[in-house]
Amino acid sequence: MNPRFVFPAFALFGLLFFSCKKDDEPAGFDMQYRQEFSIPAGLSVFAVHHFYLRNIPSQYATLLAENGKTDAEITGIIPTKAELSGIFGDARFDFIEEASIRLYLEKDPTDYLECAYRFPVPLNPGNSLPLIPGLGDVKKYLSEERFSVDVSLRLRRTTDEETTTRLDLLFRATH
Repeated sequence: MNPRFVFPAFALFGLLFFSCKKDDEPAGFDMQYRQEFSIPAGLSVFAVHHFYLRNIPSQYATLLAENGKTDAEITGIIPTKAELSGIFGDARFDFIEEASIRLYLEKDPTDYLECAYRFPVPLNPGNSLPLIPGLGDVKKYLSEERFSVDVSLRLRRTTDEETTTRLDLLFRATH
């Protein structure tokens, strides 16, 4: 092969090879929710603590209309991201051993689905605690007009101060 064509051939090959990206994200739209709650000081390590965030508007009908979809076209809603973070920059989540986020409907709180968890929590997570999204389809909960969330925490030590916390949840409605 002629040496003056080698470089352009490699450049063309590299451009074609490295510009191709697999689309990892399924077709659909995002559903984002943000709630705030406080973790009080003095919580015991001998109990699992539940923080109930009730009657959150799902905005499912609005999101369907905005994206030109019907309920029948949505094959599922999957968790893609969950995070606990301190409202103020000095919050620390090193007192948490295990965290679980569960969705449920007010009409039957015993019928819940874990949508995110973290066990064990790193020893020094800082002001932000990312959780691992679950694999379950949560369409049953988020397709209703309102849903509720149970933030379940098992502690590794007693809380020594109140922590104002933000829960960010991101779901993907697939079609």
